[in-house]
Parts: sequence; C-alpha cells; structure tokens
Amino acid sequence: MKKGFIVFLVLFCFGILPVSAATNPYPKTQTINGKKSVPCTRVAWQEVYDRLGIALPGDWGNAIHWLESAKNAGYQVGETPKENSIAVYSGFYGYGHVAYVLDVLDGYMRIMEGGVVGTEKRDRTTSYEIGSGDGIYLTGFIYLDEIPKQPSKSANSNSETNSNHSNSSSNTITKKDGNSYLKSLEIEGVPISFQKDTFTYTVTLPYKTENIVIKADAEKNTSTIQKEDSYSLNVGENVIRIKCIAEDQSTSEYVLYITREEQKEETIEEPSIKESKEERKINSLVWILGISFVSFLSILIIIFLCRKIKRKKKK
Repeated sequence: MKKGFIVFLVLFCFGILPVSAATNPYPKTQTINGKKSVPCTRVAWQEVYDRLGIALPGDWGNAIHWLESAKNAGYQVGETPKENSIAVYSGFYGYGHVAYVLDVLDGYMRIMEGGVVGTEKRDRTTSYEIGSGDGIYLTGFIYLDEIPKQPSKSANSNSETNSNHSNSSSNTITKKDGNSYLKSLEIEGVPISFQKDTFTYTVTLPYKTENIVIKADAEKNTSTIQKEDSYSLNVGENVIRIKCIAEDQSTSEYVLYITREEQKEETIEEPSIKESKEERKINSLVWILGISFVSFLSILIIIFLCRKIKRKKKK
C-alpha cells in the first residue's frame, strides 16, 4: 500500500499520470430518410482529434453551420484547400456536410468523411472547386494551423460580473436564423412537385420554349434568394442553380436540370405534290368516263343512222 502511494506521488509530481481523452460531442449514429449512418460531424471531429490532438468545440451544430461557427470562434477560414483542414459543404437535405482533408494534389483533395450508409467512414478523392459536388456543394475550408484561445471560466465570470454594471440590453446577443429552405419553387407555366428538402429537379420542355421565368420564395423572410429574373434555354441540358441564403449565411442550393428538346424534323409531303397526285387520279377518272360516254354515244348514233338508212331503202 505504501509503495503504491509512493508510485502515485511520483507520477503526479512529474505530470505523467494518464490524461482522459476528450469525448466526441456529436452523436454516434443518425437516421435520415430512413437510412442509418455515422454523422459526418462526428467523423470530422474525431479525425481532427486523433490526427492533430485538437478537440473542436461541440456547439457548432449541423455541418452546414460549421464554417460560420468556426469563423465566429476565431478560426481562420477560406476557399483554398489545405492538408489537415476541414471541408464544409451546403446541401444534403439542408444539413450540410463536413469532411477532414487528408491531402491536396493536382486539383483534387483526398478526404475522410462520414454520413455514408453502411460504413463508419470512407476515404475518397474529390474536386476542391468551390460549388462542386453531387448533391452537396463545397462552400469553404476551416484551417487548423492556429487554434484560437478559448476564454477561461474565470474570464467568463469576470466578464459576467462586469456586465452587471452595464446596460443589460447591450449584452443581449440575438442568434441569427439558420433556416435556408425555400418555401416554394416553380417554373412559370410548368408544374413542379416541389419539396423544401429536395434539392434537385429534372424537367423536359419542348423545343419552342426558349425562355423561362422561375419564381421562388424563402421559408424565412430574413433569407435572401440568388436567382435571375428569367433564363434563356439552349437546346439540350441546362443547369440552373437557385441559392437560398439564411440570415446566418447558411446556404441551400436547389438545382434544376432542364432539358430543351431538339427541333423535330417532320417528313410531311408537300401539299402541291399531294394535290397533283389527287388531281391526276381525278383527271384520269374523268378521261375514262368521258371516253366511255363518247364511245357509248357514238355507238348509239351509229345504230340510229344505220336503222334510218335501212328504213329509207325499204321505202
């Protein structure tokens, strides 16, 4: 017992007692549209902790809010990918997506991400062009080279104490709304089965449709919508992106894949040709009837003359 106490005392004095690991603040599983997976936020947080020893804050919310939350917390953010940074995406049913950047090479980055059905996480290579993606759209990166100092509890308590001497209204922080959903989306004159959490739509329009007008309304009046008043359509596929930006700068992007059909070549026989053929048939019939009538009439005349001549001879 005495030896054990001495060993504990030595370890404590030299600071080599084992330190408990930080606990991942994000849930172990998620279910979206009936499909269960490991949240991308949990995987990104754990990758940062395991590889860099950095325990990120646990109050950044859904992935779509991470970029703005990190910026507000003092982290450096930008649009250029870096090794050991976090890629942040919008889209994915409005929840967004995050992934840990393993390395960057030749216009592509290798990322580790969660949110994949049936797997804990996956390693894949993808483009790092802002706005690129398949259902998710890259919005920026959180850099982890310099970690901002978090205020200590004592500092917080001092600031709270000092704030009691000031006007309480000046210390009230209003959280900005993060709802970036659209309430409605339609192509004028063309029905669309719109749902706010469906972000891609496919529409086929006839060749004669050269221009369309798209109408959109945000679910929150604090959000702004990025779109044109009208769009010109080329023959073939046209990709139109409608962005809804929430008050806290969270973004949802709705994509319309509109196909304008090619002009159809109608193999219609020329009317003049049709008419000439019909006329030929009629003319042939008229000629046949005419000749038949004249022949019949000629025969009657001949018979009549022959009988007349016979009668004269008898007399």
